[in-house]
Amino acid sequence: MRTWRIWAAALVTVAVAGGVAGTMALQSPTAAEARSLDKEPEVVAHAVESVVFDSVGQMAVTSTAVVRAKVTAAKPGRIVGAEETAEPGEESAATQARDVTLQVTEAYSRNNWYKFPNPITVEEWGWDASGDGYQVNNYSWSEVGKEYLYFLTPTSDPLRWNVISTEGRAAIDEWGYFHSSAEPGSDMAVSIENYDVYSLPFYLRSIYDTKNPPEDMPTPADMPDAPPSGYESGGIATPTAEPTDLGTNDGSEPTPYPSPTAS
Repeated sequence: MRTWRIWAAALVTVAVAGGVAGTMALQSPTAAEARSLDKEPEVVAHAVESVVFDSVGQMAVTSTAVVRAKVTAAKPGRIVGAEETAEPGEESAATQARDVTLQVTEAYSRNNWYKFPNPITVEEWGWDASGDGYQVNNYSWSEVGKEYLYFLTPTSDPLRWNVISTEGRAAIDEWGYFHSSAEPGSDMAVSIENYDVYSLPFYLRSIYDTKNPPEDMPTPADMPDAPPSGYESGGIATPTAEPTDLGTNDGSEPTPYPSPTAS
C-alpha cells in the first residue's frame, strides 16, 4: 500500500484519538452525488501518537476497559472536517470513519465495574473525501468475522467506545496468540505478544483488582484531554450505503494532508 503522512494537527487528533458519540448527519443526496467507498485501505497514513505505551499492563491500566470481541459488522460512520477545506482548487479535507460492531465475549475493567451490553461500536479510520480507504499507522481495518482484543475508553454513549490509540488493538489468531497493532518490534508489541488468550486474562484481572493490586502494578500513562469532535453535514458527498469499490490497486489515490503542492 502507498504511504502518506498526516502533518495537520487537527487531523492527527481526530484520527488517533477517536471521537465523541452523537447522531450522524450526512449531507443530503440532492446536495452532492453519491461516491463509492473502498472495501479496503489503499494507503497507510502515518500519525504521531500523543502517548506511546511501553507495556500491555500500562495500556490496560490507562484504558477504562479491555474487551475480547468478535467483529460482526462494519459500515461507514461519521464525517469530520467537512466544514474545513483544502487549499484552493484541491479536494475537501473531510474524512470519514468506519463504525465497527463488536460482540463482546470477555471484558476486563477495574473491579469488573463495566458490564458491556451487546453489541458495542468502536470507530476506526477511514475514507478520505473521494472515498479512498486508508488506515492509520499499523492499525489495519478490523475484519468482520475475526476476533480481537481492544483497549477502550468511553464516550457519552454507553454503546460507543474509542480504542485508546492505534496501538490499542490485537488480532487473535486461531491458536490464541496476539498480533498487536503497535509497530512490530516495539515495546508494546513485544509485551502483548508474550501473552496468549489463556495467560493474559489472569494478568488483566490482577492489575484491575484495586483491593489486591500486584507489587509490580504498572503506572497509568498521562493522556491528553479528549479533542472536540462533531458530526458535520457539509463539504463531502453522501457515500453509497455500502463500500463497493474493489479497493487496492483500483488506480485511485487519497489526497495527502497537506497537499505536497501547498506552500
